[in-house]
Order: sequence, then C-alpha cells, then structure tokens
Amino acid sequence: MKQLRELIGKEVEVVANGIVYKGVLKDASEYAISILSMSGWLEISMSSINRISEAGTQVFEPKYVDPSFYKDK
Repeated sequence: MKQLRELIGKEVEVVANGIVYKGVLKDASEYAISILSMSGWLEISMSSINRISEAGTQVFEPKYVDPSFYKDK
C-alpha cells in the first residue's frame, strides 16, 4: 500500500463511517485529510477513516455461494 504522502495530488477513494468519498487528496495531517471532490472541499477526521486508496485500484474478490444454500430443507 502506498504511503499517504505519496497520494497527495492524486484521485483517491476514502472510506469513512461507511461512506465512500472520491476526490483529489490535497492535504493530510495527523488529525484529518482534505480532499477536493466534485461537490467541493471535504475535511475528514483521521479517527473516522477506514481506508484510503488510489481511485480505481480497488480489486474486489468474487464471492461464491454454493447453490445448495438456497435449497429448501
């Protein structure tokens, strides 16, 4: 995973409190990050952030549910 400072100036996805925010990371401190999104400036507290990643780099692993799960018993 990239260091937070390496993401400054790049398009990022931030997951905080169950919400995904997208925008350009402009600043980061030990207390909060600032991103410029399509709707304006956002400041997100570090204590509420679950994940920060470069936009478009998230790879989702396909999940499989066995068909027998849906059969009536």
